[in-house]
Amino acid sequence: MVDTTAPEREAATFAYTPAELNAVISREVSGRLHELGMSLMSNAAFLLANDTVPAAVKRDRARVYLDVAAQLRLLAIDELDGIAWGAR
Repeated sequence: MVDTTAPEREAATFAYTPAELNAVISREVSGRLHELGMSLMSNAAFLLANDTVPAAVKRDRARVYLDVAAQLRLLAIDELDGIAWGAR
């Protein structure tokens, strides 16, 4: 990531091909999706361990968190598969 708070300096010149640039972006997107999925899994675990929330509410909400986390992980995998597919 680019540090937007750093003082201005001479930009290094890098030349990426479109495929290389897409791979860099796809890896970043995949990493972010994976992090978000892990965060939702952590939220579900925290919710399930919370004794003040009624069981009926926590099960349904935790199920949604885990389902969305699984979908995000699949999107992350598909994003990385797109890199491999584009390289062929």
